[in-house]
Amino acid sequence: MFDLHCHILFDVDDGSNDFAESQAMLNAARKSGIDNIVCTPHCRGSRFDYQRIVDHFDVLSRFAHSQGFQMTLGFEVYWENLISFGIDNASHLCFEGTNLLLLEFGVASLPPNWQRIIYNLQGQGIQPIIAHPERYRPVQNDIGIAEEMKDLGCLLQLSGNFAAGGFRSNSKRAALKLLENDLVDYIASDAHCVEDYADYRKAIKIAQKY
Repeated sequence: MFDLHCHILFDVDDGSNDFAESQAMLNAARKSGIDNIVCTPHCRGSRFDYQRIVDHFDVLSRFAHSQGFQMTLGFEVYWENLISFGIDNASHLCFEGTNLLLLEFGVASLPPNWQRIIYNLQGQGIQPIIAHPERYRPVQNDIGIAEEMKDLGCLLQLSGNFAAGGFRSNSKRAALKLLENDLVDYIASDAHCVEDYADYRKAIKIAQKY
């Protein structure tokens, strides 16, 4: 099973703190049925360090392969960083060996030019995957925003921790509505620690009802 969004790579963002925690997360991933992982450290803010990420990925991927996992490198790219780096450079942030780019927007609002960002990526032959749309307030308030994303050719990815929300959780309600309307392409762990895989397993069970 593929997991195309997780923060298992150690000491590069707010995910795994060290190699030992990454090892523990690999064990939890295996228990969740995952054997093919795309590492997607945050490409957000000033902390982003491309070379550090590559170096740590080399270490972790060698160990993962020895344990029977397939592992590739990608990024969770925040839209402002994408703009600041230059959309013409977006291909360098795609999942390794693919044209897939995991794109993140802000929780409170979408940028006024979000559709143009999608068009510009697609003009370079890049396939955008929208990370956790269930968290975005505009989507929570209007499922039509997610429908527009799909109509524009985006793929939509739920994060497993929506399952942790209670009945009043806006993210959970939005996730269920996305599932009900057949708008979801992927469910990923978005794991930042071992405990997140339990939520991922719950999310998979919920999604299977649809």
